[in-house]
Amino acid sequence: MPCSRLIAPTLGFFLFAVPAVAQTSYPMLTRIEPAAAQRGQSVEITIAGGGSFEGASQLLCQGPGLSGEILSVEKPPPAPAKGKRVRRPLATVKARLHVSANAPLGPREVRVATLQGVSSVGLVMVVNDPVVAESDDKANDQAPQAQAIPLPSAIAGTIGKPEDVDWYSFTVKAGQRVTFSVWANRLENKIHDLQAHFDPILSVYNAQGRELAVDDNHDFADPMLSYEFKEAGTAYIQIRDTTYAGNPNWTYVLQATAGPYATSVFPMAVNPGAISSLHAQGFNFDLSQTMTLDVPKDVPTGSWLTSLPTAQGSTLALPLVVTKFPVVTETGDAPSLVAKAQKVAFPAAISGRLGEPNDADVFQFEAKKGTVYAFEVIARRAGAATDPVLKVVNDKDALQAQADDTFGKDPRLEWTAPADGVFGLQVSDLHSRGGDGFGYVLAAEVAEPDFLVTCDPDKINVGPGGRVPVFVQVTRRTGFSGPVTLLWDGLPQGVSASPLTVPANMTEGVMVVSAAADAKPAAGFVALRGKGDAPKGPIVRTVSPKQEIYFPGGGRGFWPVETFAIGVTDPSDITVEAKPHAITLAPGSTATIDIKVTRDADYKQGVNLAVILQHLGGIHGNPLPPGVVIKEAGSKTLLGPTETVGKVILEAKPDAQPCDKVPICVMGHVSINFVVKTAYASEPILITVPAKGGAPAK
Repeated sequence: MPCSRLIAPTLGFFLFAVPAVAQTSYPMLTRIEPAAAQRGQSVEITIAGGGSFEGASQLLCQGPGLSGEILSVEKPPPAPAKGKRVRRPLATVKARLHVSANAPLGPREVRVATLQGVSSVGLVMVVNDPVVAESDDKANDQAPQAQAIPLPSAIAGTIGKPEDVDWYSFTVKAGQRVTFSVWANRLENKIHDLQAHFDPILSVYNAQGRELAVDDNHDFADPMLSYEFKEAGTAYIQIRDTTYAGNPNWTYVLQATAGPYATSVFPMAVNPGAISSLHAQGFNFDLSQTMTLDVPKDVPTGSWLTSLPTAQGSTLALPLVVTKFPVVTETGDAPSLVAKAQKVAFPAAISGRLGEPNDADVFQFEAKKGTVYAFEVIARRAGAATDPVLKVVNDKDALQAQADDTFGKDPRLEWTAPADGVFGLQVSDLHSRGGDGFGYVLAAEVAEPDFLVTCDPDKINVGPGGRVPVFVQVTRRTGFSGPVTLLWDGLPQGVSASPLTVPANMTEGVMVVSAAADAKPAAGFVALRGKGDAPKGPIVRTVSPKQEIYFPGGGRGFWPVETFAIGVTDPSDITVEAKPHAITLAPGSTATIDIKVTRDADYKQGVNLAVILQHLGGIHGNPLPPGVVIKEAGSKTLLGPTETVGKVILEAKPDAQPCDKVPICVMGHVSINFVVKTAYASEPILITVPAKGGAPAK
């Protein structure tokens, strides 16, 4: 049976009836059990999800320090009668995961490669402490049947059914403080089609059943609870959903320790390959001690989960910000007036803390007229409680510019100095809160032309002789106005990609990835880079893949992922051919693309044709040159189960901008379920809009 491939949803729903029986899908991971793995250990895991795991051959793991292999696959149900297509039930794979002793801590991405394609992302939490798996999700629903756990440990469990309440017991000494930290809701951000999400809450009880402490939403939606027990004996920890809901896909990692636990650290910024001196707040260690942290030189910039060394032992991991900028720490409590503010020179990573409610930290800098500066706050992305607001003020403390919520809750601002002189950078909390946990890192520099590139989707699944689209989007910064050329690394043998340079007057483009007719099954990670030229030399940026996330009701969102995967799969359901392969469109004119769809013998459902990537009216990818549109009148894009011929009419508006050989493609969409579609592509079609006088743009 042919199988569907690359996700690329289009118009919200087919205008003809969506078949009740959908295509077999590539695996869409929904859970991994246990959800935690200890450093230096190998563990057997069960991976579950929608779609088919038939022919699972590889476990693809985000490196470094993580590897694995497939052990077994759930035997698929008997093949349906000829001419019938049935949706396979939830499938599972057994695999063995190997974790090196120095593997980075925190959530790591895992994918499964099958004959149907490379899966969506699942997550495993790498921890330092021994992992204890929940032994029976039904047996520990009451305190008397609580599962005993040692301290320290990382409990990997599931809130798998409505009204599920998981109880664990542990032994404490009089005066002993025990801390519990949950990773659950944060492990669901990258799950492609989870729909309902776990909102955990923690409660601690004594042996008599009295509730001693409770916590909710400490780390985003995940709780953290620390309690000092007055009496020795048996105590209990309970975890459940706040609404007593349950779902087989709601896994959690409950870290339990009577050892050091850091709730915040100052400074939050460190340099790779350097030794940093830090002070932390928390429990079960001397808060006055200075911690010396040797940061490995190969740690990438950004948020980094790491344990802190204390005289009482290592803490559970918490995030720091790794930066190549010189680290500047807030001296005392930074004042709120520019005239009294601490002076800084750029570039700098200013590490500060809003130590009390209504605190506003200001840092003074010298600006040059016409110079563009880039300022970015990293706070929530590094686990801080701060909801930062960033402002630029002049020497009279008058507002010049401000930013909020650029990257989630964290702001970024590009600002051009209106004159030479003294200015201030102000960081405050949106809700005027403060305390030890309200830290931030303010990265400040003289801005240079730059760009970022993202791609949609995060996985490429293509059958022999097949083609699929990959959409890219360029975000230009600080006046970068040049073209960006896309470059591939790691494409398997027999797989190629059409060239793409996003022109200076565009921000989006599409590439067509093709597999030769004799391409052999393969799977692995690939890398995509964008290259552009700036006054000071070439700029090369790694493209960040985006995994689509489906919301209740069918809405489509995105979450950035770390891995970009490709699989050469079984033959595709359909192939799409489109002619002509090159079109010249004078402003005000139209052109017709003739399309032929060839179905595999087993595929007899409808096909939706599209050039623009859309879903529920939202546009997620548009490779058409500026001023070129789809003319709906006369186009035929909805093909019934027996139809094979369609057409798309392009129209160049009178103000269409000149362009030369901009690639587009025609996609044929196949339904996997009510909202998820698979896209197959035609060969690229090159669009040229002549400049005035008839010459093509350069």
